[in-house]
Amino acid sequence: MRKITAAGYVTTDFYPDFDNRFYVTGNGVNVIINLLQMRKDVKASVVSAVSDDEYGKAALAKFSEMGIDCSHLEVIPGGETPRVPLYLVNNERTYGTPVRGVMRDYEFSDEAVDFICEHEIMLSDFTGKLMGRLKEIKERGVKIFFDLSTRRDREDVDSVLENCYCCLASFEKGEEDKAHEFLEHAVALGTHIALATFGSDGSMAYDGKNFYRHGIEKAEKVVNTVGAGDSYFSGFISGFLDEKPIEECMAEGAKRSAIIVSVFDPYL
Repeated sequence: MRKITAAGYVTTDFYPDFDNRFYVTGNGVNVIINLLQMRKDVKASVVSAVSDDEYGKAALAKFSEMGIDCSHLEVIPGGETPRVPLYLVNNERTYGTPVRGVMRDYEFSDEAVDFICEHEIMLSDFTGKLMGRLKEIKERGVKIFFDLSTRRDREDVDSVLENCYCCLASFEKGEEDKAHEFLEHAVALGTHIALATFGSDGSMAYDGKNFYRHGIEKAEKVVNTVGAGDSYFSGFISGFLDEKPIEECMAEGAKRSAIIVSVFDPYL
């Protein structure tokens, strides 16, 4: 079994324009659920915190349904589970003001980090609040797959790139030159595989030797683009676990993303 943990942030997206419909999410959460739906050889866990409100209970129920280890998902009573209002405009997302809730001042214990270090891969992102522990986690043998999203200009981005095994960054259409430069920078700092996505213009990868380009897989219909990047990451990681060449990993990512944008939630 391949042990993978989503460490950092559990939240819910809710849609005021759809009767407050919501689903359990988070960058790492989306990736790990997609991986579990794609593969039988993944043993997954979530390391984070929620509260005992309806959103936290929904998270626990979803993770239980998926067989995800919640032994290190702390339930903090009387608070608020993080959540984000989302609005769809032509199937594209617009974010409202997030509620940080119990994660606003949360700190991960040494015991939680010890548990993370029992895994082969850790999935995380900037909301995960683990930046100060990345070096330790890497040095203890964990491959860190980090979703940078569009937040490439943060002051601490270099410390992430120095310690992650694979990073994923989001760019706009027409930003290939900017992505080319950033991926080179990431690998120069220590990242083994750097990925960039361009929405409907596909993706780019760099491994320190070669650049790779891959287009999208055409979806039968586009319902909601939320989760497109996370599902791409899950497909790429699935190919990585099978030791496929980078081009094939990118193709796996594109296939998964095409499936997920055709449904409302960020996983099936």
